[in-house]
Amino acid sequence: MWSYRMYFADSQEHFEYDPWGALGSAATQRSYPYLESLLSFLELDCAQIEHQLHEILTRWECFFSTGEATCADDAMQKMGELAVQHIYFRLPYLQWFAHKTDGTLAPEMKTELLQLLEQLPMYQRQAQTFLTEVLDIDQTGRETQRSMRSRYLFDGPRDPALFCFQTIPVSFGPVGEELCGQILQPDAIRDLIDFSLRECVTSGIPVRRCRNCGRYFPLTGRVTAEYCERPNADRKPCRNTGAVQKWTENRKDDTVFKEYRREYKRHFAWIRAGKLSTEDFAAWSKRAQAKKKDCDDGKLSLDEFKEWLKNS
Repeated sequence: MWSYRMYFADSQEHFEYDPWGALGSAATQRSYPYLESLLSFLELDCAQIEHQLHEILTRWECFFSTGEATCADDAMQKMGELAVQHIYFRLPYLQWFAHKTDGTLAPEMKTELLQLLEQLPMYQRQAQTFLTEVLDIDQTGRETQRSMRSRYLFDGPRDPALFCFQTIPVSFGPVGEELCGQILQPDAIRDLIDFSLRECVTSGIPVRRCRNCGRYFPLTGRVTAEYCERPNADRKPCRNTGAVQKWTENRKDDTVFKEYRREYKRHFAWIRAGKLSTEDFAAWSKRAQAKKKDCDDGKLSLDEFKEWLKNS
């Protein structure tokens, strides 16, 4: 009855799902930046997820032992809350919803959730290791397929710490507006991880740690990019703030710059206070930059520059 699909198109990853099996525009659709679902999964607090899964299991055990419908409703509500936290958990929610709707819930299904409790931390570790040892451009270079070939045998990884690829349910068809590509119809969360990692290898998309936040991001554009476009704690992309922070950091011991910056802020504040017009500010800024350059070049002493700023 239910449907859940994932595919890559237009430099994004797309998810379609529906509890009644609808596809295309009839299904709920979610789009994220390329590789975001995997990267955000790796950053989940597994301890918190495990706590939530234990709560869900407790409610299902209540249902299977008593037959109370409210226990099943509570369990589905908790699974829905988990599904809101991350798109991967929408999959088990749909699977259990379908069984509940069909009246086919069975006690042995709890084994799947128990296995998930054990598997999630392992999947995180293995995928993280794969990013570091196979996809990290600063560690292994740009050739993702060559990097993987050197670390994998025909039937699996040389190092058991790496993610082990398996057969996944993939079809081929229209994706996005004009393209065709592979479409995953997963049976388990590991299929989603598998699909994302193999997509990076086959498409030659390496990753890099952002110089601002330290998190991995995919190099879907310039391979020289140093800052990610993922929202940081201020909900702003590091690409917008990282370069400014780096520039400011490099300037923190520059006395000439600090003197110029202090006076710049003071003059700028005069605009807001109505004490200085934007035209006069622009003219002052041009003169101040010229004086700063003279000071940087040794044509003007620091004291002379400070005196000029004070009287300008």
